[in-house]
Formats: sequence, C-alpha cells, structure tokens
Amino acid sequence: MSALQVMDESECRLLLEQTTLGRLGFASQSLPVVLPVNYVVDGDRLLFATEASSIVAAAITGSVACLEIDDHDGLSHSGWSVLVTGQLREVDEDDALDVERRRPLPMWREMPAPHLLELSMDMISGRRLAIVG
Repeated sequence: MSALQVMDESECRLLLEQTTLGRLGFASQSLPVVLPVNYVVDGDRLLFATEASSIVAAAITGSVACLEIDDHDGLSHSGWSVLVTGQLREVDEDDALDVERRRPLPMWREMPAPHLLELSMDMISGRRLAIVG
C-alpha cells in the first residue's frame, strides 16, 4: 500500500536542482496554459528561455505562474511531485548576460531570439507517494 507524504522545502529544492524539465502553468487570455520548459535553479528563482509569445506576454505583466515537476514508478505505485508558485518576469538584459556567463540554460533546440524569463520561488510544496508496510 502507498501513503502520501508531504516533503519539506529542502527536499523539494534538491529535486528542483536535479531536474531540468518542468511544466509551466499560467493564464493567457483568461484560459489556463501548461507548457513544457527546460529550466535551471538560480538562487530563489527558476530561469528559462522561450520564444513562446504567450509566456512572454504573461512575464511582461508579472503574472502569477507555477512550475510543476514530477517522477513516478508505475510498477511500485510510487512517485513525487513538486510545485513552485511565484511571479513570472522577463529578465533584464544585464542580468541575462550575467546568467549566460555563470550558468548555461538547457534548451531542446536553437532559438534565434530567446527571451530569458524567471519565476520567483515564492511558494514551494511537494508530495511523495511512497510504499508503506
């Protein structure tokens, strides 16, 4: 049998550091949107590059957004998920250049003119479904 356990923030942050692919959720024209993004952790923010105009528009207005990561094992009926909620913003040019020098961003493909965006890590929560007994 499996039981749902709440993870503490340090465990959630460790899983965020070990993963580079997540699902970004935000509202666009009053509708929910969830898109896959590659990201890196940079202090108390998540950074990612995108060309998607809907994400950039949400970032320009400072919208509240979330990023979800997870993993599971279908055979053992176990897994975990982490949810980060914060404000989505476009990173200014000077900060973007600093980030490029310090920490290369993972990208699935070449982007001719990517926008560097950040999601502040205002709220972090996680759950683990683990086998008990």
